[in-house]
Amino acid sequence: MSDSEKRELIAEIQRQQNVLKALLDQEQSALTELAKRLWAQQESDKARLSRELHDGVGQLLTGLTRRLQTMAHTDPAVSELAEIAELALADVRQLSRLMSPTILDDLGLKPALNWLCRNLFEHEQITYSCEVDVQPDLPKDISILIFRVTQESLVNSIKHAHSSAVTVTVKQHFNMVMLNLIDNGKGFSRENITPGVGLASIEDRAKAFNADLNIHSSPEHGTRISLTIPL
Repeated sequence: MSDSEKRELIAEIQRQQNVLKALLDQEQSALTELAKRLWAQQESDKARLSRELHDGVGQLLTGLTRRLQTMAHTDPAVSELAEIAELALADVRQLSRLMSPTILDDLGLKPALNWLCRNLFEHEQITYSCEVDVQPDLPKDISILIFRVTQESLVNSIKHAHSSAVTVTVKQHFNMVMLNLIDNGKGFSRENITPGVGLASIEDRAKAFNADLNIHSSPEHGTRISLTIPL
């Protein structure tokens, strides 16, 4: 084979490699867009269920609670039932808000994260700080991503880590947003656990937005979750 034929062969191989790379990039882009649409549909379904809880079950419990409270004035034995109905109503309202936090749409990410922390830690022996510094025009899908990752991480911190202190920080720098969540809980070793639905959900969401997710944890040394999202 002559030198010119070798050069032509090398050029053809490089061309085919470039074509293949372009096809792979297109497929990756299509998969990313599909994942985003699936997450958007999931959020839409949550919003619908949230409205059904509020308008359906919530209204029924409101009526029941008022009826029992009225009856309790003449029959003290009904007072306990009225209190249970009130607790059930409060739980339904809380679930409805957590499924689809309207505060995120109405007021933005900072008030929504502060509200989330207050509600999750209200009855816990956990001190927390929540610092959010982002632009008001942050895209809605990015705000939802940060809210859901924070929500899942804080729930894990309460249920599994047994933390006494939690820090949430969100900062926007030029063309990226960075989320850091730190707790002083019991930590874990990634090699010795089977990832649950919550951790898998966080990782899947991060991939859908081409975000860089890092989870650092070790037994008895707490956990740090860092998420960097390109804008």
